[in-house]
Amino acid sequence: MKKYVPAATFALFICLASLPLMASEGAYSENQIKDFLFRLMNFAAFLTILIYAAKKPVTNYFHKRRENIARNLKYLETQARNLEEQKEIMNKQIACIASERDAILDQYKRLGQKEADQIINEATKVAENLIQKTNDVLLMEVKTARQELLTEIVKLSTVAAQELIQNNITAEDYNRLADEFMTQVEKLPSPILS
Repeated sequence: MKKYVPAATFALFICLASLPLMASEGAYSENQIKDFLFRLMNFAAFLTILIYAAKKPVTNYFHKRRENIARNLKYLETQARNLEEQKEIMNKQIACIASERDAILDQYKRLGQKEADQIINEATKVAENLIQKTNDVLLMEVKTARQELLTEIVKLSTVAAQELIQNNITAEDYNRLADEFMTQVEKLPSPILS
């Protein structure tokens, strides 16, 4: 019974609102008032039938709509929580990847520095070897030049001594030198006689 109270109240309100119009001084004829009352009763009956017939489907529709909205809201909240969790996981993964990237970069920097040091050390060794070889070649050249100079000095000295001896030696000096040479040769042990 409580279900029909709003509809009945509405119909009563319409009837009461129309009474002053009907009571006005001859503005409406009796037929018009009857026609109006029939229309009003027809409207009230139609409204009652409409409310009675459409109440359950409309109520069910809005109830289902409310349930769908609640279900969708719950689903969306769950999705939002899941997305938030995934966001946190992704942020952790990004931080982990960033730290791994930094570690890899540091490792490659260390490797690069190590290789650079190794290259510098090898280049230093090669340079030292080249310097040593250059020094050795220079020493050999100096020795060779010294030997050539000594040979040249000996040749020049020999030539100068020959000229000096030829110019200053007499037959007497020549005989004396020959005798001294022979004396020294005689003093030598003879390999044939031994």
